[in-house]
Amino acid sequence: MDALSHLRSWLFPQYCKLCSQSLPMGAQLCQHCCATFSTFNEPDLLVRADIQRLFPLRYVDHLVALQWYQPPVSTWLKQYKYAHQLHYQVAVSQLLQQHLYTLSRADNWQWPDSIVPIPLAHPRLVWRGFNQCVLLWQQAVPQGLFVANALARPLSTKQQAKLGARSRRKNLANAFTVRMRVQDMHIAIVDDVMTTGATVDSAARKLKEAGAKEVSAWVVCLTAK
Repeated sequence: MDALSHLRSWLFPQYCKLCSQSLPMGAQLCQHCCATFSTFNEPDLLVRADIQRLFPLRYVDHLVALQWYQPPVSTWLKQYKYAHQLHYQVAVSQLLQQHLYTLSRADNWQWPDSIVPIPLAHPRLVWRGFNQCVLLWQQAVPQGLFVANALARPLSTKQQAKLGARSRRKNLANAFTVRMRVQDMHIAIVDDVMTTGATVDSAARKLKEAGAKEVSAWVVCLTAK
């Protein structure tokens, strides 16, 4: 730690958001809380019958998620997305990084060829100022795999949060385009919250049409409506 960082750490000490232990500059959670945080254990949640019933995904081959949409992560995501409290993004990214590290130790785990975020339509990107998925996942995955602009969203669709399951799927028909070569590749789509699966399934369909061999969906939280 250089002198300036040491001074900032002394003047503005940071503490773990879960246990209040003091932390080095830049961290938001301690190693113990990251390692013991309650998460899904399965490297592929689509092996679970309850998940298959809740999320009838037609084009997604594998599903990874941190946990159900519940506090404290649900609160952190809201503060990050809508109040621009970026320190909560760091906390969630730390949990994602630890979760992926744990899953990657399973015998049947395979890293994808590329990891691509769900894009925002241009008007929403301008309004929010950033794509929340890029920051969340870019700091949690191997950097050589992350491709920020692989998918585009040229159509300005209605906000998904205000729609039901059937309307969500109709709203997203042909919403995405693929901007990179994906022939015979395994692509992981990343997003923050999955409610019906319509968004990731629509993107996965376009990737399959472009030649992707396999498509996974990685999300922070699952919530069913």
